[in-house]
Amino acid sequence: MGKLSEKSKSKPFLYLGFFFLLWWGLPATVKIVISSSFDEFHAPLWDLSTRVQDLTNYWGHMADSKKTLIEKGKKLQRIGRNRNLQIQNLGILQSEEERLHRLLNNIQHLQNSLNLDAKVAYSPLVARISRRTFSSWWQSIGLRKGKDALLHKGLGVISHSGVVGRISSVGSRMSEVELITNTSFRVVAHFAGDNRPVTFQGNGILPGGIPSGIVIDVPQDFTASRREPLTLTTSSLGETFPQGLIIGQVQELEGGENGLFKTGQVILSNDLCQLQEVTLLLPRE
Repeated sequence: MGKLSEKSKSKPFLYLGFFFLLWWGLPATVKIVISSSFDEFHAPLWDLSTRVQDLTNYWGHMADSKKTLIEKGKKLQRIGRNRNLQIQNLGILQSEEERLHRLLNNIQHLQNSLNLDAKVAYSPLVARISRRTFSSWWQSIGLRKGKDALLHKGLGVISHSGVVGRISSVGSRMSEVELITNTSFRVVAHFAGDNRPVTFQGNGILPGGIPSGIVIDVPQDFTASRREPLTLTTSSLGETFPQGLIIGQVQELEGGENGLFKTGQVILSNDLCQLQEVTLLLPRE
């Protein structure tokens, strides 16, 4: 049995050796024909294998391209967001610059107005607004200063935009301001560049929440328009305010009831409804 098993194992090698001897002994033309037939038989398999490989490479490239496109898209989105943020920041900076310019101009005007060579000199005192009634914000406001800060009734109250009102009542630590829009507020005024006195009176608010007043006793030779408005300022005749503080703008004048003088509507600053602090004018002794 052992010898038979060894012979069985050696048979493949004998067949292989016989095949090589047979192949070696074949004529060259026969070898060429056999090789060509073998190539023709395997050509479809090789072609299929090549196509499978090409298809695999194609989808691999497609996957890489898709990933690359997604990454580029995300990068473009980041660039776009950064650019929008830069544009937004630029707009904020420009708005802030314009606001600072306006504030600087207002401060300069206030400093010029308080640089008094008038009959009465004033000491400015800043006070915080502590109370504002929503339904009647245009009538009065409360301040966080009173008799403890030497305040008394009748003191003028201003801001960087001009006249705000005057003290109407004083407590130990609080006081109340009658606003320039209050219909009971009256003050002697004049138009910028002219010393003839006129009278200003508060007139509440216009539609849209615009603070307003009325100017009366205006001489007939005055004219005003939207293109060329008149600036109404304080007069030293009232002794509550120094001369030259802005009250508002007059865009139209019309004949009064008696026909001797004109009247007009005064547009006041919108800052009245946004103020957080004001300046009190204390007369110097």
